[in-house]
Parts: sequence; structure tokens; C-alpha cells
Amino acid sequence: MGWGRRIALLFGVALLLYVAYSGYSQFTGKERMTEVCKQIRPGMTAEQLAGFAKEHGLGPGRPHTGTKLMYLAEARSFGRHACRVELDAGIVTIVTYDYAD
Repeated sequence: MGWGRRIALLFGVALLLYVAYSGYSQFTGKERMTEVCKQIRPGMTAEQLAGFAKEHGLGPGRPHTGTKLMYLAEARSFGRHACRVELDAGIVTIVTYDYAD
């Protein structure tokens, strides 16, 4: 087998693995993020929320001053699965799962 075929095979396998990982991430995103969203509790401060977001790899990680609504999305599903977090005076009030279509 020549070098060209080996490189093509390597890229083909890499592409197949990427597609499989991306597909799996999309199909299981709702369950993953629903569980993550349940862990965000009303009453958390913005700082606690920022720490939680960093710990779970969610972005954007820190709400801006005066932010009343933010989405904490996972990069694994390209931000399509997220937690919709409502804040009042820097305190979490409502958390729901959100899907960006």
C-alpha cells in the first residue's frame, strides 16, 4: 500500500470517528444537559454559577454585570444544548433546559 492510500485511509478513519462522536453528542445532548441544568439551583450567586459553568465546561462562564438572562451551553454539541438561566440582581431565579435549533 502506497503512502497516498495510507494517508487517505487515515483521514477516512479520522472523519468517521469525528462524525460518530458528533452524532453521539447531538443525540445524547438533551439527557446530558437536562441533568446539568437540574444541578443549577435557584438562589445560586453569579459567582457560584460561574464556578459551576467552569467546572462543567459550559460557556459563557461569567455573566456580565446587569445580565438578566444567559445561556450556559456545552461546546460538545456546538452550543445547541444549553441551560437557560434567569438572574435577578446576580442571583439565579429560574433554570430551564434549552435547545437551539
